[in-house]
Amino acid sequence: MARDQSVRNRIVEYLATHGAVDDASGKATSVLKKAIGYEGTDAGFTQVVAAMAKAGLLTRQIKGKRTYRISHSGKSDLRGGVAAPSANGDGQMDYDELAAALLAQVTRVAATPADTSESASWARRRLEQLEARNAALQRDVARANAEAEAVAAERDVLQNQLEAAQHNLSLLTDRLQEPRRPQSRAAERLGPDEQSLLNQLRHRRPARTASSEHAI
Repeated sequence: MARDQSVRNRIVEYLATHGAVDDASGKATSVLKKAIGYEGTDAGFTQVVAAMAKAGLLTRQIKGKRTYRISHSGKSDLRGGVAAPSANGDGQMDYDELAAALLAQVTRVAATPADTSESASWARRRLEQLEARNAALQRDVARANAEAEAVAAERDVLQNQLEAAQHNLSLLTDRLQEPRRPQSRAAERLGPDEQSLLNQLRHRRPARTASSEHAI
């Protein structure tokens, strides 16, 4: 606020000393800004000039969105606030400066400390939202842990089945690789026909004798 008052004082002093600022192109505000050596932005200076005009500390000749003349109003009281928007003789408002004035009002309102009860209510609602969010995250984590445990159990079952299958395969492989019973040396000397006949004799049933038939 001290800086704003300093700018206002410089504007009033300049207009009182040098007279009105005129610009045929409608940029009297920019001319005044350069004249007092204002180092801020154009929007900030326009806001200050608009507020001073609303407070009656200076007068402007405005047409459309351009300002052609800024002069001292004769007042020196810098305590005035932002008044109603001014208009030129044609009834046209300077909408850029009106927007700047409204922005200044919004800035002051936003900078004003909020009511304690409203702040507490907002903090309580925010806390409830965070607690609900935290509960939802905890449910998601629990669900993810349960799914991980189910996957681990299924993996153990499949591992056991794989180990059992590998064991059975190993047993079957061992049986297939067992050596055959070697034949006797006498059988190895026989040819294929003799070995076939020998096998037939081994599997033939003995014939019944006549004595055994009479005994029956």
